[in-house]
Amino acid sequence: MNKNHLILIAAISLIIASGVGHYLTETGYLPGGNKTITDMANRTLSVPSPVNSVLSTSPTITVMLYMLAPDKLLAFNYVTTSEEQKYMPDKYKNLSSVGGWYGSQTGDYEQFIAMNPDVILDSYTPSNSSSEDLATVATLKARQQQFGSIPDLGVADTNNISTLDPSIEFIGTLLGTEDTAKKLTAFNDKVQKEVTDVVSTIPESEKVTVYYAEGTAGLQTDPSGSVHGQLISLCGGINVADVQEEGGAGHSTVSMEQVLQWDPEVIITTDETFYAEVYGNSSWSGVTAVKNKRVYLSPQSPFKWFDRPTGANMIIGIPWTAKVIYPDKFQDLNLTSQVEEFYSDFYHYKLTDDEVNKILEASGINSTDIS
Repeated sequence: MNKNHLILIAAISLIIASGVGHYLTETGYLPGGNKTITDMANRTLSVPSPVNSVLSTSPTITVMLYMLAPDKLLAFNYVTTSEEQKYMPDKYKNLSSVGGWYGSQTGDYEQFIAMNPDVILDSYTPSNSSSEDLATVATLKARQQQFGSIPDLGVADTNNISTLDPSIEFIGTLLGTEDTAKKLTAFNDKVQKEVTDVVSTIPESEKVTVYYAEGTAGLQTDPSGSVHGQLISLCGGINVADVQEEGGAGHSTVSMEQVLQWDPEVIITTDETFYAEVYGNSSWSGVTAVKNKRVYLSPQSPFKWFDRPTGANMIIGIPWTAKVIYPDKFQDLNLTSQVEEFYSDFYHYKLTDDEVNKILEASGINSTDIS
């Protein structure tokens, strides 16, 4: 067998062996240790092998990077607060902010390039409309031109908690953290099933009404169907906000009269100022949720459990939201155990029992409902 035959056999073997998953497909190895892959927007790009450093243009993807490979993450998309850093290992507290292109358009191509990542991950929104798909891919192509030789990979939109797993798996395969990715999707699937199995038994007439209070005054919200309030419906609540969804970042403005008319049984907020003041605010005193002390603040550190960003950080928000809406129906749900597991495996921080209790009690959950 001559040398040319050996080369041909080797090439065929490489082609047969190529492919590492439905979305991330290795199509060949290139000189210098690079390999070609197909991203979630079905674009073929050359990336270093292995990938040792990464940036993202969107917080939703950055959260997953922090969960799956924090030592490869070069920066967040915004400056983290002292509260967000409270349960964050010291070595990640000093990560800088690189901005991005999402609700807040703060990205700067030169700043991304200056940090010299091996790859950049960009949000890609699949659609049933071919024209919308092409427009999204066109945006990725335009950004790739700006990023030059740094590959800009499309990752399927991560806003919807029910369709998150493929993006987690894609990133895990790309970064060589498949085991952690599998553990995260398994946790996500487990808590969703645990909650939805109970929710499916609740008659519509017995479902609890919920208002999502945003802003320091609590008079901004997101209606049913918005990704920002998706945990309400997932956990069996009825979102009372009958308003038009604002485009872009959401935050539909409502009046106090509307809230009083809706009269929700539960209020969930991510705003610390609103939560601190609502029980002493006479304007809110007539709302059933306030009268019954059923206003809850989403835990904040290192990422909000309920919303903003929308994405993998909301996985631990699923059992929390279920507990705050239906404490009686989820008495067997061990929230303490799930929080400890989630923080240890995906936030890289081992919580003490006392810290878990502080987090949950500060969110407004009654101490008797925590475990």
